[in-house]
Amino acid sequence: MRFILYTMISLSYFSAGAQTTTSNLIEGGKTLVELISVLKKNKTASTTNLTNKNVIDSCAAKQTADLCFKNSSSKDLGISLYKRTSTGYEAAPFTMKVITKKQECWYELRSGIYMYKIELDVGGTKTLMSEGELRLQPCDNMQREITE
Repeated sequence: MRFILYTMISLSYFSAGAQTTTSNLIEGGKTLVELISVLKKNKTASTTNLTNKNVIDSCAAKQTADLCFKNSSSKDLGISLYKRTSTGYEAAPFTMKVITKKQECWYELRSGIYMYKIELDVGGTKTLMSEGELRLQPCDNMQREITE
């Protein structure tokens, strides 16, 4: 009888110790997982902030902007941009053709004042539709819609 009693006590002692060790391991694992998730969230948030900051700083440092033209008219258009200099305008313009119901863009244009010319392109003959000036500030994302 004593043997059985000692055996039961020793088994309950060992199993209680094993339960304590197991529960400590489980609690430690939960703590470790929580710590990793908190560190991962902070890393992701800081990376996102740095990425957005770098984009803003990049265009500000480069002094560049984006300019888009959307053609809502029924005819193809030719668009020319001339950058203003201290003595007039640059001789070589930026040019592009914007097809009907489409949008085209220039990316990373230097900020400054530009003269634009919008011409209708009908059968190889160009007719001046509009001209004027626009100012591009650093980090601008300007979009212009052209209608008839």
